[in-house]
Amino acid sequence: MNSRENLPMMLSANDIQAMGFTRTMAYNILNREDVPVVKIGSRKFIQRDKFFDWLDSREKSEIVNNDGRADR
Repeated sequence: MNSRENLPMMLSANDIQAMGFTRTMAYNILNREDVPVVKIGSRKFIQRDKFFDWLDSREKSEIVNNDGRADR
């Protein structure tokens, strides 16, 4: 896997797939309401840094229960 700095500034579904996500997962991510996508024509992109910020926030929300205890 490439380091973050080696990825393009704007990630496409293909770039997300190259990180190990399936094609379906990549398109599901780009179609989510909470993902800040940029639409150019019919294509969707997400800024690299915003993608990793979103991914980090998802990880944190999955780990902590409503009562503040870790799920794991």
